Amino acid sequence: MNESIVEWLIEDNNPAVKYRTLTEIRGESSDCCRDVYNSIWEQKSVVRMLSKQDNNGLWANNSYEYLTACAELGLYKDERLNNYVDFIVKDMTDFMNKTDDDFGCRAPLMLRALVMMGYHERSDVKELISRCAATQLYDGGFNCQRLLKQKPERKSCYKAAIQGLLLYSECKRKNILPENVDKLLEYFLKRDIFYSSDRTKNFKDGRADKGWRFIDNFFPAEPIRVGLPLIVSALSVLGAGNHPALVESWELLNAKIDENGKMKLDGTLSKFPYNFGGVGKENKWVTFYMMLAEMEKMNVKCET
Repeated sequence: MNESIVEWLIEDNNPAVKYRTLTEIRGESSDCCRDVYNSIWEQKSVVRMLSKQDNNGLWANNSYEYLTACAELGLYKDERLNNYVDFIVKDMTDFMNKTDDDFGCRAPLMLRALVMMGYHERSDVKELISRCAATQLYDGGFNCQRLLKQKPERKSCYKAAIQGLLLYSECKRKNILPENVDKLLEYFLKRDIFYSSDRTKNFKDGRADKGWRFIDNFFPAEPIRVGLPLIVSALSVLGAGNHPALVESWELLNAKIDENGKMKLDGTLSKFPYNFGGVGKENKWVTFYMMLAEMEKMNVKCET
């Protein structure tokens, strides 16, 4: 691992990346990094984001973007977020109970954020994760329940499978791995990650007609666009970092590393509660996930 890049990540100018690097890459305890963690809450942009909450601790539109922002910032379950999380969990539960449906590609991303923030220990969140995992299809992937009602024999949607991959990898890191993770991993490995099972389709560029993208340094994740470092790190967390099926994925990722060993941001959401960096500039967030992928790759032997 490039220690000079780790030193760059733990500079004081980005306390969130510093905290996540210290705890997730260097393996330091959260207690030892308490001062760094507290400084995340004190960051002007975080204070500004929290100031937009109403008296009940809710944001005006209560969208999943706030949940994603809090999770990526490394914020953990806290009284300042509990009412918002209560609202999100109840909203998801009520929607599923009422419609016998899910939130499509948003559900795994929202659950991933809840897991990252430590709310996976709640019984209602555990139930939501179980219900999401229960929608996994025979081929190992996922699809929107709304579409399956229209055509039950549908195969998995590649985009939905990517969201499931991100969720399962975070579950693995919290030791709450769903039963069918091997089937999901097989879904990607048998297609060398970016291809259809019969090799007639190449998903590296996603679906241009629908805005799907999977091989650029996009951050944070959204339903139709997930950055390459997040995908490779998720696969590596699940133990596939050294698998032959990932050879092309690593080539694509390594091609994104600049002459300084860092990665630049290729794209981000234009309207988001937190600014994760400028497009075309060296970016600590995508570099962090690249380093996380490399670390997980080194920690696991190849299992073909």
